[in-house]
Amino acid sequence: MSPQFTRVLCASFLTGALAVLVLLSGCGTKNPALTSAKIYIGLTPPDYDKATEQLLLAIQKDSLSGEAHLLLGKIYGQKKMHQEMLAQFQKAETCKLTPEQAEEIKQLKTRTWTEVLNSGIDLGRRSKQVDRYQLDLLTDFSKYPQYKDSLKIMSQGLPDGDKLTWDGYKTYGEAKPALEQLGRMLDQKAVEHYQLAIQIDSTRYEPYVNLAADYVHKDELERALGYYAQAYQLKPDDSNVMNDYAITLLRAQKFDQALSLYDRILEKDPANVNALVNLAMIYAREGETDKAQETYSKIVSIDPEYKDAYFNRGLLYLSQSQELMPVLKAYQDSVENNKKNQEFASRYQSAWEEYERLFLKAESDFRKTAEIDANDKDASFHLGLLYVGRAQIQTEKDRQSADFGQAETLFSKGLEIDPEDIETLKYLGFTLIRLGKWQEATLPLEKVVEIDPTDREAWKYLAIAYANLKKKDLAEQALKKSAR
Repeated sequence: MSPQFTRVLCASFLTGALAVLVLLSGCGTKNPALTSAKIYIGLTPPDYDKATEQLLLAIQKDSLSGEAHLLLGKIYGQKKMHQEMLAQFQKAETCKLTPEQAEEIKQLKTRTWTEVLNSGIDLGRRSKQVDRYQLDLLTDFSKYPQYKDSLKIMSQGLPDGDKLTWDGYKTYGEAKPALEQLGRMLDQKAVEHYQLAIQIDSTRYEPYVNLAADYVHKDELERALGYYAQAYQLKPDDSNVMNDYAITLLRAQKFDQALSLYDRILEKDPANVNALVNLAMIYAREGETDKAQETYSKIVSIDPEYKDAYFNRGLLYLSQSQELMPVLKAYQDSVENNKKNQEFASRYQSAWEEYERLFLKAESDFRKTAEIDANDKDASFHLGLLYVGRAQIQTEKDRQSADFGQAETLFSKGLEIDPEDIETLKYLGFTLIRLGKWQEATLPLEKVVEIDPTDREAWKYLAIAYANLKKKDLAEQALKKSAR
């Protein structure tokens, strides 16, 4: 080969080398750290730690590299570092992305949102499970070995969860601090997950509902209402959201707001019995008795076996009848003192007719309640009260005795269901005294003061019974105790 040819060849080689150097230099301007990160991500298995180092360098070189932020966010997502993942995705969205990259971020956010929310729900469920364990173990700590393994599993993966020990507890008192701490830890993590789900997508109502339910469980109603309000704003036509929100408003005694919400619920579903029950309760508390009674009537027209609607409507009729009793007493006195005054007699007759109307409605509702549930002691008790009330305004001795006799039967029936019910025992004693059954009256009244020695009213009735039985010493002792 001639020297001249050799020189030409070398020159040709150098020219090619220079071209390669120029090409490599051009690639360098396109962020070689990003290229390296992709290589590490593409390994089997991926080397996420080295990829992260390179991506941080790539972002340092070019903070507007949407692809670098996207890839770093994906790595954080793989490591369950969701806050960091979300921060990188948010930065990527401020950069120039291809439509495919933007769609990938959207899909990753959606998948992560579902994962985070479901994890929060599971953590919340486990927190409530610990609460149930506490109640069970408080009653019977011999169950602890059955729960120990579950408690160990629930502790795993929680910050400082490994510090909770479950093997050495012999009493509930020893285990209580650890149980309470585990419940708090699980609840705190659940709340963090719900809040993260909101950060990922604040347009979805589900995490707000779960946060609200969590705070209801903790009896923090104001915080719960704040989250229900946000859920309702996002999902105003969802019946579950409306019902849960309305019930919480009711618990927080925000009756006007609850009333408005129940009106909306019933616009959508006029036969919603639960909504009608709560609506009737609001009307009753607000003193709108007629509306409450109308609402209970609507409930029983929808569900003829809904015993609480009959019972609650009966209570309203009973209350109205009791309000008329002082009026009737006053008219009785006026008629007695002015026997020739027809106006007093007419007013008394009208009031009595209204009282009887209310009496019959209350009686019908309480009897229907007892018909649906023969073991409903409250139905028997309040029916007895109804008869005691009428007995006290009867002007004829026979009718008065008949009403007290009905009350005796009803109170006795109530005691068959619950022999320790103080109010029923006391009213039975009072009724027996009014019937002149002195010895029989002492039995329920003595039981009352045995259960509650401070019940002055029962001691007063006992004093009356003992006095009529000629038991002077017992009567004096009972009278002294009634005055304490």
